[in-house]
Amino acid sequence: MNGETGVTCGRCDVGMEYKGTKRFHEGTNWGWLGEVGEFFVKKEHFDVYVCPRCGVVDFFVDGIGEELRQH
Repeated sequence: MNGETGVTCGRCDVGMEYKGTKRFHEGTNWGWLGEVGEFFVKKEHFDVYVCPRCGVVDFFVDGIGEELRQH
């Protein structure tokens, strides 16, 4: 690992840029249930890093291994 984030692109060997924590969820469109239906959806938060050279994207599960990378 190198670069200021501690995450290196596996293709280019350059430091990757932190782009924030993004929320993704699995599930269906709950329609009229709206916000109540969201309680039944599996949600995950990922820290997103992008290579400034080739554009490859790496996702890391939020809350795991954060001591190994910096924001």
